[in-house]
Amino acid sequence: MHYIDGLITVFQSILFTYIVNYCLEKDRIVDSKKLVLCTTLLSIDGFIIPYIWGNLSIYTFITHALGIVIIYSIFKKKILKSIVAYNLIYLIVIIWIYIFSNLLYGILGFNSLDGDIEKLYITLLYVSQILLCILCFLFRSKIRQIYKLLLDESSSVQYIIIISFFPDFLISLYYISYNIEPALSRNIIVIALIAFIIFNIIDFRKTKKNSDEIHKLNRILTSKNIELKNIKDNYNLNILSLYELCDMNMYQDASNLLKRIINTYQNSGNVYEKDAEGSSLLSLATKHVIRDDIKVIVSDNANFRLTTMKEMDLYRIIINIVNNAVKAMKNKGTIIAESYEDLNNIVINIANDGEKIPDNIINKIFDSGFTTKNNNNKNHGYGLSIVRELIEKHNGRIKVESNEYMTKFTIVLPINVAA
Repeated sequence: MHYIDGLITVFQSILFTYIVNYCLEKDRIVDSKKLVLCTTLLSIDGFIIPYIWGNLSIYTFITHALGIVIIYSIFKKKILKSIVAYNLIYLIVIIWIYIFSNLLYGILGFNSLDGDIEKLYITLLYVSQILLCILCFLFRSKIRQIYKLLLDESSSVQYIIIISFFPDFLISLYYISYNIEPALSRNIIVIALIAFIIFNIIDFRKTKKNSDEIHKLNRILTSKNIELKNIKDNYNLNILSLYELCDMNMYQDASNLLKRIINTYQNSGNVYEKDAEGSSLLSLATKHVIRDDIKVIVSDNANFRLTTMKEMDLYRIIINIVNNAVKAMKNKGTIIAESYEDLNNIVINIANDGEKIPDNIINKIFDSGFTTKNNNNKNHGYGLSIVRELIEKHNGRIKVESNEYMTKFTIVLPINVAA
């Protein structure tokens, strides 16, 4: 029987060495002498200790630990990877033996293991181990896939070594349950198991804490990325706003906007934004008119990317209407800008409390070339005609209503179904 034990141990040692070397792929050992040495040392480790001291479960731990030392010594250049691979295949073998031996005990019955029945049990156990070696060889690529998954985890090396000792405890408890284990060895195993469980609980709690911290940092990083994107969009639109103001010869307004870009908190008392981001299209298009005597109320709740119009064109439309509102208000009063989505459209309202537009000209303000005596630079009337043409080009519409208390421009743009 010892000869058969030795032969099975050699088969297992060959399997361990082969799988470890196979999992390393490009880092594998090509020196056959080292592989033979590794197989020989593992065979000695797996056979001599049980042969001399018996099959006590405490020697299972010693055999396992010595196996790790042997792998450590042979695969020096890839220590951690080789140890992970060794403990993985060790875990598979031990669990297989544990499950198969219990199945045999359940089928044959523990009390009837004598004579021919005992020989049958041992034979089937040996056959199962040979079968396992064959299966591991056939499905070695699957084992390597599991090995790679373990390596992808940052702390896999530590956990695979720890968890690989778990089957050793199962075997020990198996021996203890059938009173095979001596009292002293049984007490040592129980104490070691308690320490093993406590260690894992503490370690897993530490890992959970680190995981939560990483998750928190990831949330902060995501938030900062969004904030940086908003800042980028903010600066792009501010530059565009400066360009538009200079293009319309509104240099004083451009100067005021530039001052507010440099000191973004200077005018916080005069702008009230219902959108918390403060970098919406409406807020950026109205920022340049904020001053001591003009207040702006912004409520931007629409996603302008749902329209077919470019955001830059929409920005130019809004800033043109706002500039006309400032003229009508004579640089004093309140502008209310809001946007929202209904079922099929995006609606933008821009209202001011300036002078009423006379009834005889309200229907002409969108005509090309129309102007009033207050429009000294003669470019705003033309701008409103361009505004209407651009909106209608995107199947939208614009209207204006005015009375003694309020003048309101309403822009309606259809939502692009393909967006």
